[in-house]
Amino acid sequence: MMMDNGTFDVEAWNEDYARRYTVSTIVMVLYLILGIIGNLLVLIVYSTKMHSKHDDRYFIPFLASVDLSGCIISTSLILIENNLPYKYPDSATCKFLNVSACGLIISSMFLLLVISIQRYQKICRPFGFQMNLSCKRIVAFGALLLASAFAFPTIFLYQTVEVDHPTKNITGIRCGPVPNTETFGEVYRGIVITAEVISVICMSVLYALVGYTLVKKMKPKPKSNHPIVPTSTQLSKAEKSKEESETYDSFTESQTIEKIGVKPSRRSVKNKKTKGLSGKQYSLMFMMISLVSCLCFFPPWILVLLETKDKTFWNHLSYKEAQVLIIVRGLFVVNFVVNPFIYGFFDSKFRHKVWKCLSFCRIEGNVNCVRPKVK
Repeated sequence: MMMDNGTFDVEAWNEDYARRYTVSTIVMVLYLILGIIGNLLVLIVYSTKMHSKHDDRYFIPFLASVDLSGCIISTSLILIENNLPYKYPDSATCKFLNVSACGLIISSMFLLLVISIQRYQKICRPFGFQMNLSCKRIVAFGALLLASAFAFPTIFLYQTVEVDHPTKNITGIRCGPVPNTETFGEVYRGIVITAEVISVICMSVLYALVGYTLVKKMKPKPKSNHPIVPTSTQLSKAEKSKEESETYDSFTESQTIEKIGVKPSRRSVKNKKTKGLSGKQYSLMFMMISLVSCLCFFPPWILVLLETKDKTFWNHLSYKEAQVLIIVRGLFVVNFVVNPFIYGFFDSKFRHKVWKCLSFCRIEGNVNCVRPKVK
C-alpha cells in the first residue's frame, strides 16, 4: 500500500496488516458482545433473584465474574493486536493485558477444578466432609490468588518491541516477547500448561467418579413382594441424608424414600418441580462446562507449542490458513462466553428469571406506550 505521496510508512504497513485480521476482529467483537450481555445477566440473576438455601449455585457468580473479566480483557488484547499490529500503544498496556488474560484463563481452570471437587464430595461422599460457606469462600479466593501467582511471571515476558520491515526502511512497534527471554518463556509456558493439564486430568477423574455414582444410583432396584414399613430409625436416616447433602438433596432423597417404601406427597412433588435443579442436574451442568472449557483451551495450547518449537511457524502459512488458525488461536475466548448459554440450557429456573428480567426492562422502556391513559 502506498500513501498519497507515493511513500510507504508505518501507518500504511499497519493498515495493510490490520486488513488481514478483519475476520478475527469481527469474531472477537461478536464474542465481546455476547460475553458481556450473557455474564452480566448471570451475575444479576444469580446474585439478586436466585436466592436459595441450597449451595449448588455458590460458585456460579465467581465463575461469571471471571468469565466477564476474561472476555473483556482477552478480546481487548486480540483486538488491539489486530488493529494496531505495528503501532502498539505502550509497554504498560502490553504487559497488563497479557498478565491479566493469562491470570483469568488459569483462574477459570482452577475454579472449575474446585467445583469438580465439590461435586465429588456432594455426590460420591454425601456423608463425608463437605465445604461450608466459609470454606467455599476461602477456596474460591485461594484459587484466584494461586492463579495470579502463576500469571505474574508473564509481566517479564512481554513488552513493546521494535520490528523492522523486511524490505522497506521503516520500523514498527509490536507487543511481543522480551528479547533474550526465550528459554525462560519456554520453561514458564511449560509449567503453566502442565498445571492446566493436571487440572484437566483431575477434573476428568472426579467427574468420571461422579458419573459412575449417578449411573449406579439410577439403576432400578428389585421390587419386594412384601411391603416395607418404615421405622423411626429409617426415617431419621432419611432426614439426616437430606440435611447433610443439600446439593445431593433431590437425588438422594428420592432414592432413600424409594428404598424405605414411602410415597412422596403431592406437595413434595410440586416443590421438587419449582425449586430448580437437582444435585444430578447440577453435576451434569458443571460437567458440560468443564468439557467445553477443555475443548476451548486445547487447540490454542497446541498452537502455542508449535509457535514455541518453530519461530517461523506463521511464515509458512497461506493467507487462508493463517485466517483459520488466527481464529483457532483465539478460541480460548469462547470459554468466557459460552457458560451463560449452558446455564440457560440446564437451569429452567434461570431461564425463567432471565425472561422476567428482560420482560421487565422491555416494559419499563415502553411504559408510556402500554400504560392506559386515565381521563
